[in-house]
Amino acid sequence: MRKAQEYLDSAEDNLVLERLTVASGDAVHAGICAKDAVVTALSGATGKTKDHSRAARELRDVLGGRSVAADAERSLRQLVSAKSEIEYGTGLMSEAKAETLVRRARTLVSTAKDIVVLRR
Repeated sequence: MRKAQEYLDSAEDNLVLERLTVASGDAVHAGICAKDAVVTALSGATGKTKDHSRAARELRDVLGGRSVAADAERSLRQLVSAKSEIEYGTGLMSEAKAETLVRRARTLVSTAKDIVVLRR
């Protein structure tokens, strides 16, 4: 959970400083760490796989019928779908795309806080 928050803080700082690609990468890592925190808190362990679409399904499955399940899955899917472009692409992220990714990371970190820290 702490790692997710650190990545989110960094993403937000980099967004303000207009380092949009770095902000986007930090947002992706914040989301993945938040997912790991949620899944571990609710199931006792999390899968470590390079197939990030499975990570989104894993998150949805463990959240079950919670009201945040669909939004959390959608947020993680959007983040991980941008991962290759951010890390291996030759272009830089636009402000609109970076802002969207940071917002998605905020959603996931907030969900993780509710579950891991506040035990909701």
